[in-house]
Amino acid sequence: MPVKRPDPRQPASVAPAAETQPEPVRRRLREAQWVNLHVTTARLDPGTNNRLTAANEATGQNPQQIWEEAINFLATQNGIQEEMPPNAELRMPIPSEYRPAGQDWVKSAVRLTTNTRARLVATASRLNLSGSETVELALNTYFDEIGIPGSYDPQRMYARPKVYMTSARLDEATRARVKAAAKKTGTSARGVWEAAINAYADRHRVPAKMPEGAELTLPTPSNHPSKGDLKPVQTRLEENTRARLVALCLRQSRTGSEVIADALNAYFDQLGISRPDDQTV
Repeated sequence: MPVKRPDPRQPASVAPAAETQPEPVRRRLREAQWVNLHVTTARLDPGTNNRLTAANEATGQNPQQIWEEAINFLATQNGIQEEMPPNAELRMPIPSEYRPAGQDWVKSAVRLTTNTRARLVATASRLNLSGSETVELALNTYFDEIGIPGSYDPQRMYARPKVYMTSARLDEATRARVKAAAKKTGTSARGVWEAAINAYADRHRVPAKMPEGAELTLPTPSNHPSKGDLKPVQTRLEENTRARLVALCLRQSRTGSEVIADALNAYFDQLGISRPDDQTV
């Protein structure tokens, strides 16, 4: 059989070239300076907040930039590495933060870069402070450095009174009145408990300053069935307030829950906060 030869008049067919794939674009893994910011909140005392305003006016920087400068300044002072590893902890530690009741705190929030947030967490852990306390310390340390007027005693962060976790079983109405009292007085739930227990102790002539070594253990309640709407609520009380509470319990032969509930509701009556189930005729 004759071999079929290609017709020279026809153009030779060329196999299509394999489709070339574009080379993948290499992306920088390191984040940009102001990308992936972390909202960070702190409660500042009025003096610190005033110095923050003054620093803003003096430097022309916004609060976010001032926080960044201040936190990194304090972190460097405490030996925290400048560049934190990619897996550095970003959750703030939660030690037993002490905040005096009755003081007006200013809530402030900014967005921090990842590295600064990590350095803040590391600094707080090293100093055994809460996030708010570390931010407050960082700001004031920085303000002292750049000459912003104002005074601040850093040792007050460490001269904390002992606090004791204290629980009570409260009914729904009392729990609601705690929230209403905190809103009305501008304090936390712990501040409401402190004020209520101390006012109740004053009324029953318990010494304002308990002696050293005063009993701090609340009497153990008997296992009687409780009402269905009673739920456990906890807060931290200062040592002297706890001692006054225990003295009241021993004097009246009652449990901590009973005394705390009475103290709270008497305080709410003083503030003019009615019970949610009160009906106005």
